[in-house]
Amino acid sequence: MAPAPVFASARRILLLGMLAGYINALSFIDLGGMFAGAMTGNTIHMDATFAAGNWQHGMQIAELLLVFFLTAILASCLRLIVPPVCNFIVMAFLLCLAEGLHGAPQQVRYECLILPALMAIQGQTLARFSGNAIQTVVITSNLLKCAAAIAAWLLSFWPGRKIPRHSLATLFLPGLSWVAFLAGAAVASLALGLHAQFPFLWPLPVIILLCIDIGRAERTDQFD
Repeated sequence: MAPAPVFASARRILLLGMLAGYINALSFIDLGGMFAGAMTGNTIHMDATFAAGNWQHGMQIAELLLVFFLTAILASCLRLIVPPVCNFIVMAFLLCLAEGLHGAPQQVRYECLILPALMAIQGQTLARFSGNAIQTVVITSNLLKCAAAIAAWLLSFWPGRKIPRHSLATLFLPGLSWVAFLAGAAVASLALGLHAQFPFLWPLPVIILLCIDIGRAERTDQFD
């Protein structure tokens, strides 16, 4: 299968980054400091909570971590046997389910099951863009990749050193993932700050666009 053009990859990273930023910000605000996709932060939060003696909240975070991990295994299996677009349809269903349970007596418990599952599916479904491994669910590694590409580009001008310059995709796409993540988080914060209705349904148009885009790419053999 041929690698996707950089423009197509940029379009997908923009949509996926906004989706991940939105869901992570929504979970952080709705779940009292827990993240749907940032398991590094959740692990530190869990350890600190246990150390403080708050075992109930610590177990809740541990449950969220377990849901993310188990769903990632399942999503990875599905990725090998069904088209990637099917996983995004499952994500759309989970968003609708989260909205239906929003405001329920056990809302936090339900969201601790649904939101990390949603992010695990995204992370396992699409993580390569124009031949580059880029994870859109979290952005720390992407910032490091972008920094490394910039450093190589700057040193390529150094007299007497033969340092190959990175491709445009290697330089541009990781940075774009951070910008998209930031934009998605800002929209989620605005939505909750304004007490907007149906906050979990706001990302549905993004998933619909991804399904259309990825479905078309699969038919033309340009999905990487």
